[in-house]
Amino acid sequence: MAAFDSLYRRVVLATADAGFVRHFVERHGWRLGVGRFIAGPDAASAVPKFLELRTAGKRLILDALGEFVTSEAAARRSADTILAAVDVVAAAGIEPYFSVKPTQLGLGVDAGLAHELAATVAERIAAVSGHLCLDMESSPYVDATLDLWERLRAGGQLHVSGVLQSYLHRTADDLERVLALSPMPAVRIVKGAYKESSEVAMQARSDIEGGFVGLVERCLAAGAHVNIGTHDERLITMLLASIDAKAADLPYEVQMLFGVRPALQDRLVAAGRPLRIYTPFGNDWYGYYSRRLAERPANLAVVVRGMFG
Repeated sequence: MAAFDSLYRRVVLATADAGFVRHFVERHGWRLGVGRFIAGPDAASAVPKFLELRTAGKRLILDALGEFVTSEAAARRSADTILAAVDVVAAAGIEPYFSVKPTQLGLGVDAGLAHELAATVAERIAAVSGHLCLDMESSPYVDATLDLWERLRAGGQLHVSGVLQSYLHRTADDLERVLALSPMPAVRIVKGAYKESSEVAMQARSDIEGGFVGLVERCLAAGAHVNIGTHDERLITMLLASIDAKAADLPYEVQMLFGVRPALQDRLVAAGRPLRIYTPFGNDWYGYYSRRLAERPANLAVVVRGMFG
């Protein structure tokens, strides 16, 4: 089964790269089930969904979708979209907890540009008592993302957290770098969703899961606020039992994706577990949507039903 999951993921991601596939899905996306994973085409239209989730006892991570921009102009437009979304969310009385991909702020164009725009976004979010998380993207951007995170915090932006991916061979060392920061930041641990080679990333599910558990346990041992980013109920159960056995006041959250395993999300809320839902919105949804389809065959079934149902 693990071999099938790995093959399935690689095939879906490779297929998503094909131009004709992208054109078709982008043209018909909302009919094909994009709305299951994307809260709306912009912040204002997504507010009712944000409020619905909050009413259900779920905290939010808000993501104005975008990534891998290739020009300064595009990066500045992306930053403006995020800044406008912060204002919309704050006006609606929703906690302004945002997650941003550094490449949507121009990290692939110029590191100085990315820092300028990230600092501007961080300042606006701080002004409304919010939180900013820097997402981690594909392996070529890891060093630059860690540098950006450290630079923002050195500039006083202590409300900025980050993400590490368990499937990368390097991540245990990266975590030690993060834990050495003072004050120690919050960190989200995820498995990783980008197509990476075996030289860069583990390919076997058992290795990735083992790395995931080890990283979370290391955060707990260090006293860091750890955000457990997975939909694997077995891993969640195991880690929550470990947390309960250690101490009642360990800082943690379970973090899951909008539209993925909602029944499990409801059970965690009912059990009184701190749960935050990564809730994306916006029109630049293709890359994010493709990675969701690649995670589980059941997600691809949403597209099939949209085509024929």
